[in-house]
Amino acid sequence: MFKRQLNFLSPLFSCFFFCLLFPYAIKGQCPEGLITGEQNLIVNGDFEGDSISFTTDYRLHQVADTGRYRIVMDANTFWGGFIGKGEGKFLAVDGSMGKNKIVWQQDIDVKPNTLYFFSAWASNLYTIHPAVLQFSINGQLLDKPFATPKERETWKQFFVNWQSGEHTQARITIVSQNPGMHGNDFGLDRIKFYACESSSLQQGLETVAIGKVIELRNVLFETASATILPASYRELNELATYLKQNPTLEIEISGHTDSVGGDEYNLKLSEGRATSIGRYLLGKGIEAKRLTTKGYGKNVPVADNETLEGRQKNRRVEFKILKL
Repeated sequence: MFKRQLNFLSPLFSCFFFCLLFPYAIKGQCPEGLITGEQNLIVNGDFEGDSISFTTDYRLHQVADTGRYRIVMDANTFWGGFIGKGEGKFLAVDGSMGKNKIVWQQDIDVKPNTLYFFSAWASNLYTIHPAVLQFSINGQLLDKPFATPKERETWKQFFVNWQSGEHTQARITIVSQNPGMHGNDFGLDRIKFYACESSSLQQGLETVAIGKVIELRNVLFETASATILPASYRELNELATYLKQNPTLEIEISGHTDSVGGDEYNLKLSEGRATSIGRYLLGKGIEAKRLTTKGYGKNVPVADNETLEGRQKNRRVEFKILKL
């Protein structure tokens, strides 16, 4: 059987190339053909290192009060009226301090003319006045002010792409925008900043071994479809050429989706996309006996399906070396 991959979000390619000219923020994830890198450039973005590597206008304290914060696993230990837990430690803030107070700030080295993916998670710890946060990089506002969920124990993700332009450093700042003197108490966690990276098939083929899995990152499909987009032909032609140059090599083409949608839909979509790739290679003269195709649906994730960047990594097509 052949497999296909779950659809990506709209890439906004025209904006991406326009943004190469100067720093710019767009809403979304890394565009199709790119994916978030493996290294989170934020230091201590999950707060497992407690109060290190960031600056803030708030004061570290064991007991909640106006303008204080604490690194906790359970917000109730900060104040009995707070409700909220994270995956581990997180930043709990008693935010009733006034407008435009820096909650968190960190400087990061970046590469010029590079697209980055930034995200952070926030939750509401108290019933009065959910917090309103504003994110910025180098003083440039990122999207509109971000409100934490009204419900407690609910985490919400803020995310945006940022183009570095000529910058070699990014000062990422999160401020509280809610001026009310009651409420505005929130949790902050999983602050992430990744470069959007591409990869070439040739890089993956520099060394091969039985069992090695190589992702076809530049093979794309129409949304919710097994129809291969023309932008994919170059990488598929490279794979066909490699297979012709190595006539004993056999591969399994597999497709994977994220967890969004039903099991049957995801399995069928993944199978269809793998099948499309197999048929394309057959059309290029590769023998059918050298190709196995399979759809795995959402059953083999490589990242956390609870995050936008994790779901993007899980929506993929790849091949495994079966025989050299």
